[in-house]
Amino acid sequence: MSPPVAAILVAAGQSRRFGGEKLWIDMWGRPVWRWGLDTLLSVPGMALVAVVAPPDALDRYRRATPPDANDRVLVIPGGAERTDSVVAGITALTTAHIPEDTPVLVHDAARPAATVELMVRMVAAVRAGTGAVPLVPVPDSLKTRDASGRVTGTVDRDTVHAAQTPQGATLVQLRAAMEETHAWGRPTTDEASAMASGGIPVTAVDGEPMNRKLTEPADEPILRAILATWAAPLGAPAVDVGQRAGIGFDAHRLEEGRTLHLAGMEFPGETGLAGHSDGDAALHAVIDALLGAAGLGDVGTMFPPDDSAFRDADSGELLRTAVSNLREAGWVPASLDLAIVARRPPISTRRDEIQRRLAELTGLDAGAISVKGTTSDGLGFAGAEGIAAFAVATVAPAGDAA
Repeated sequence: MSPPVAAILVAAGQSRRFGGEKLWIDMWGRPVWRWGLDTLLSVPGMALVAVVAPPDALDRYRRATPPDANDRVLVIPGGAERTDSVVAGITALTTAHIPEDTPVLVHDAARPAATVELMVRMVAAVRAGTGAVPLVPVPDSLKTRDASGRVTGTVDRDTVHAAQTPQGATLVQLRAAMEETHAWGRPTTDEASAMASGGIPVTAVDGEPMNRKLTEPADEPILRAILATWAAPLGAPAVDVGQRAGIGFDAHRLEEGRTLHLAGMEFPGETGLAGHSDGDAALHAVIDALLGAAGLGDVGTMFPPDDSAFRDADSGELLRTAVSNLREAGWVPASLDLAIVARRPPISTRRDEIQRRLAELTGLDAGAISVKGTTSDGLGFAGAEGIAAFAVATVAPAGDAA
């Protein structure tokens, strides 16, 4: 078993420069801040992550934490400044009886692309006895200028580096550095500067060029492209000999007064979808993909919208029926890839539940199912008026089923 590690995820900022709730932007099925949390939770030995959130958004963050990590995540209120939030995190870890010599990583929630490998290097540096900060070279030429805007000189870029997070130290080192910074009123931009000011040695660790911070709107498409290489893309799954693939699509308009049913789940408090059945666009796309792969038509053919028997029908039961009809025709589901396009709700918060529900409805192993959520960046139908879903499914001859 790995020795314990702890972390503070700083998510209490106001996003003033960005001009919006940047930490809740959906990046390939997860809000920005969840990428950092999920990576921290993957660090060997991670015992507790204190997520420091805005005081008026604690419940929102708690609802969006992974259900299977509730015992390792503590959501606490942050302060007006970053330093205040880090101190709040230190206090929370101390109150939770994290040992004083435990390595603690302090990570900015606006850096979603930090890797587990970087965090492991940081922990190793802290265990060697010093504070640690990831640094990357500055590729551009650096100039100085005066108040009038006139260029006054060139800085040797070999002597300067850009600092990233997570930054780290033991809990006792971090507490001492932040308390001394507060006591003397020293200005500090990050934990490394607080430690250096307090006489704690700080080791430079190789950072990662892709570990960018989401600060300005122009950073969003760059980070989205970086994270796209980590998220499973929507595409036809591999098709073995004898298997067939199908594509499904459906969209439904939002309708007040209806419960939102999506991917076989209920989302209380969200605006529902119009439709003859329960309006579950995601399951309808899945049915279309499966039927298309087996050459059995589409959801509208199998469950006609003018048939009163299907009024307000549970789309989960419709999917079960479609799978049964597949079997009668000699086919069984082999794999499923589902993408949901919606402004709300965030799919990432319930993705594991959705995968389990789809496995139950289709008879597939959860490992053969991929679920992702995305937005249309406020554009078009799925940006404001409704929810759309795309699905790619493969089916295999029933005799090939294990």
